[in-house]
Amino acid sequence: MIAIAHGITATLGWLVLGAILANGFTDATVYALSASVLVGAAVGFTAYAVFLSAARIDLMRLSSLLAVFAVVGIVAAMLSAPDPYWWKLHLSALGMSDSVSSLTFNLTLIVAGLMMAAIARYATDLTHVEPADRPARLRVRVCLILIGLLLAGVGLFPLDVSRILHNVSAVGMLIAFTLLVFWVRRALPEAPRSFLVFGYVSFAVIVVAAVFFVTGYYVLTATELIAGVIVFAWLTVFLRVSGAAARV
Repeated sequence: MIAIAHGITATLGWLVLGAILANGFTDATVYALSASVLVGAAVGFTAYAVFLSAARIDLMRLSSLLAVFAVVGIVAAMLSAPDPYWWKLHLSALGMSDSVSSLTFNLTLIVAGLMMAAIARYATDLTHVEPADRPARLRVRVCLILIGLLLAGVGLFPLDVSRILHNVSAVGMLIAFTLLVFWVRRALPEAPRSFLVFGYVSFAVIVVAAVFFVTGYYVLTATELIAGVIVFAWLTVFLRVSGAAARV
């Protein structure tokens, strides 16, 4: 799964860069020789970067890979969306068509979710945990696995396939995240106070964004983007804090 994430991240990254450069060189002539050289250089650079990442993989690098993969995948889906006004509906509208954009969006959610579920065990290692703290660490592990599987469910069941399963996956993911924020203190007592405060503030911001949507101040897309960014940011920081604690 990590190898797949590396490959998809590299592919989507170059596609996004290509789309940006294409807009900057409108009507420019592309020569076969120079294009081949650029492609070869891109492949070589990508292979070297992936080798370095794989050779030194740990929770720190996994958190960075997860964040980069999710951002690049969703941005690529936004740039290639056939409907430029998809944002007037909701974020899930990106995954409701038969276009490459929808495939990119749904595949990003599925792979990112499976990655999170796969690395949950390493982020909640029980090797050097006191017996009294094991139940709390196990609860955190279950929450991480649920968040990963439910995130994959959001991509696996787009709204036009199953509205019920899609909404259950999305709401369930937020519930699991809420429990995780309030349970992590017992499971990771060595975590800095700033990280705990960050979790509480993140939860409060999501609640405020939801209130703004209910009152009509925000559109659903804005609320989803805020919640999604906050959840991924918190999970990335959690993996880094957990990785740092394991080294102590």
